[in-house]
Amino acid sequence: MPLLEFTPEQAEALRKHMERAAAMWRRLAEVFREIARGLARTAMAVADFVQRQQTAPPAAGANPRPAWMSPYGPPQRGRHRRR
Repeated sequence: MPLLEFTPEQAEALRKHMERAAAMWRRLAEVFREIARGLARTAMAVADFVQRQQTAPPAAGANPRPAWMSPYGPPQRGRHRRR
């Protein structure tokens, strides 16, 4: 005895429902694809913006301060003076 026996009318109704469900899944997949494409475009635009905002690091060996400027601040007057 088969588990499922459909009348011709039931089989036709099932086929129509399955076609509608398949069409709905295709539409849903297309919507998700469009969302993913939009997210990818947005992520690429953000990455491009961030990259354009970054400045290049100084060249190797380049000192960003003038030669006369100490990295430790101005000299302290009166300290460590020998008299």
